[in-house]
This record gives sequence, C-alpha cells and structure tokens, in this order.
Amino acid sequence: MRQCSILIVILLAAAAGFAQPAVRVTINTDPVPAEVNLLRNPGFEEGVDETGAPIGWQINTAAPDDFTFEPIGDARSGESCWRVNTDSPAMSGYIQQTLPVQDDSEYRAWTWLRLRGGRYMMLLRGLVQPPDAAPYRFDERTEIISSKNHWLAPLYLNPEHLQGPPEDQWILMPMTITAPAGLGSVQVWIGSYFTASEMHFDDTYFGPARCTISLKVESDSPIREVRVRDLTLGPPIFRDPAVGAVTSYECAVPEMLLADAYQVSVVTAAGEWTELVHANQ
Repeated sequence: MRQCSILIVILLAAAAGFAQPAVRVTINTDPVPAEVNLLRNPGFEEGVDETGAPIGWQINTAAPDDFTFEPIGDARSGESCWRVNTDSPAMSGYIQQTLPVQDDSEYRAWTWLRLRGGRYMMLLRGLVQPPDAAPYRFDERTEIISSKNHWLAPLYLNPEHLQGPPEDQWILMPMTITAPAGLGSVQVWIGSYFTASEMHFDDTYFGPARCTISLKVESDSPIREVRVRDLTLGPPIFRDPAVGAVTSYECAVPEMLLADAYQVSVVTAAGEWTELVHANQ
C-alpha cells in the first residue's frame, strides 16, 4: 500500500509539472480589418440580388443547375453566412467580386470557412498589362480539401478515417499577394472546386496586408518566450525569446500580416501555452 501511495504522489507531481499555465492574451491590430476591407457585403448581411447572388457579389459557374448558392443562419457573426453546395464533382462554382488594386502593393485576403466536405478554393485573378511587356494572366490561389461527407461513408468508409477540419468549426483561410505593375484590378473568387461539397463562408476580407499588432500577455508564471503565427502556421511572424521572466508583457510590432486571428504560443516557467487568439475583441 505504501508503494502504491508513493506512485500516486509521483504521478500527481508529474501531472502538475505538465499542467498548462494560466495565460491571458489580447491582440489588437491597426488598422482593424473592418475599417479597410475593400469587399462589398463581406459578411453576407445585405441580402440577395435578383440573380440569387449576395448583394455586391456575382455567381460564377458554368453549371448553375448543379449548385445551390444561398444565405443561411448559424453564422460565425451576424445573422447570416453564405452556403455553396453541390452533389456533383463535374464543375466548380464560386461567388466573386472585382476590386481595384495599386501597382506593387501587398494585399491580404481571407475567408472564415466551415467546410463540411469537398474542396474549397480562393482564387485571386486578373490580367496584367505591363507598360513595356506582353500581357499575362495573374492567378494566385489557396485551397483545403475535406472528405468528411464522402458518398461512400459510412457504409463503405469509416467516418473516423475521413480527413478534413471539424465540420462545425469555423477556420480562417488567409492568403497574401503582391499586385504587379499593370494589374489594375483583381477578381476575388471563393467557392467549390470540382468536388461534391458543402461549405459556408462568413466574414471575408480583401484589403491592405500589413498592420501594427499590439500584443499583451499576462501569466501566473514567469514568461520566457512569446511567438505569434498567422493562420498559414508557417514560421512565426513575431518571436521574442528574451522576455525577461516577467508576468506581464506588452509590445507593439509594426509591419505584421493583418488577420482576424493569430496562433499565439507563450512559454513560461510552468510550461507552454498555445491558442488561437481572435484580434480586436
């Protein structure tokens, strides 16, 4: 019995050593995305026009009968979001806007996405007409694929083996471009790319790519390092490895990528804390 008691004490001590520290993080951006967003009706709150598209947008597909484009409730914010659905993989279908851009300027675009199956794609497209060269097509894109609503599940495919983000979770899908000289305008397309799919969009953005991030961290344990990533989850866009073992930390970092949310990691004396932090909230 004494050996068992000692083992329990050791296990409890080990668990305490790996406990997550109490950390509170706030992030604000300057500018705030809502103040510089070039998209019309980015949150799909203004209703539908005579073509069935959200106000300010156009529907773009060669097979309109294969798609359902519609506003629905259960939005990420506000009263409505936008649903794109197709039972056929034969064609792609998008909603789009065309926006002016400045030469040699950096822009950021994103969609908050709830992907219940299929392949989501954002395309940024345009015709570049340089002053001293031949015109060429500008085409940048980002995508994510989910097999969560595959037609063979659950009879022939185990749902646990299907890949993709959680079906009811909103995820932020960002991308960044630099508009070349002579582009003039860019088409922003978001939608389904040649798969049977269901996806929901909300709180979209196209506008300036850079901001100043004001970051505040408070911890119950001394802070050793702070890292911030944008939602591409590549290398940190900000890292401070010499915080100085304080429990309250603040900084302002210019020329950071603008986003609605950031992945923040804080290393403290008690362990490491990582969380998605929504900006300007």
